[in-house]
Amino acid sequence: MRNDQRHSATAKSAPASPGRRAALYGALTALALVAGYLEMLVPLPVSVPGIKLGLGNAVVLFALERLGAKPALLLMLAKVACSTILFGNPQVLVFSLAGGALSWGIMALAVRSGAFSVWASSVLGGISHNAGQLLMVAALLSPQLALANLPVLAVAGCICGAAIGVLVRAVLAAVPQETIDA
Repeated sequence: MRNDQRHSATAKSAPASPGRRAALYGALTALALVAGYLEMLVPLPVSVPGIKLGLGNAVVLFALERLGAKPALLLMLAKVACSTILFGNPQVLVFSLAGGALSWGIMALAVRSGAFSVWASSVLGGISHNAGQLLMVAALLSPQLALANLPVLAVAGCICGAAIGVLVRAVLAAVPQETIDA
């Protein structure tokens, strides 16, 4: 999709009523949680911890594209908080929040700039998610461990980000903007 065909971050509008907005955000949060849970059931065949496809983050990128930065941030925070309560522990919260926040920030900048395709924004998000987690590993556990895992997680961020970008691009094409705005 060409950049001039994409909606700019300022042109996004939320659903008409507060009730519709709450329902949409709730549905997107639930979708992100289910996607993340399904991802936990089918781990990738790799030895480095923390490598995941990022299905839950696909929902955040969809929200960035269709709703804007603030709703996507709220969705990312809700996804991290709820998935930690349901499936994780305090350590998971720290790593997920670091990765999610950096990924959201980089993707939000990429989307807002209009210079990046959905696919490229997703690749940037995948790389930055892993970078955020590695920064926490370096700060809390071991800088050497973070550096040792950096090459594998950088490649994984590119590959998984590319796969999620293809998925989100297809979903954006299939879900008209009017269904979100209505």
